Amino acid sequence: MSEEVDRLRQQAESLLALAIKAREQGQFATADSLLAEAAQFSNEAEELEAQARDEERAQEIRPARRLEKKD
Repeated sequence: MSEEVDRLRQQAESLLALAIKAREQGQFATADSLLAEAAQFSNEAEELEAQARDEERAQEIRPARRLEKKD
């Protein structure tokens, strides 16, 4: 995993922990806001991971296509 993905996941985890504390204290609006923000960070991390996987697949396919063309 990239450092950026790790950073995004850590941020999401921190916000989730804060949201749990806020909910325990009855601060439901704050908790909901923190959960939404945590979800955004988590989604960004997932998108970056998906992009990285797509790029890896594309690099694997390119050499195979070059070999096919040479035959």
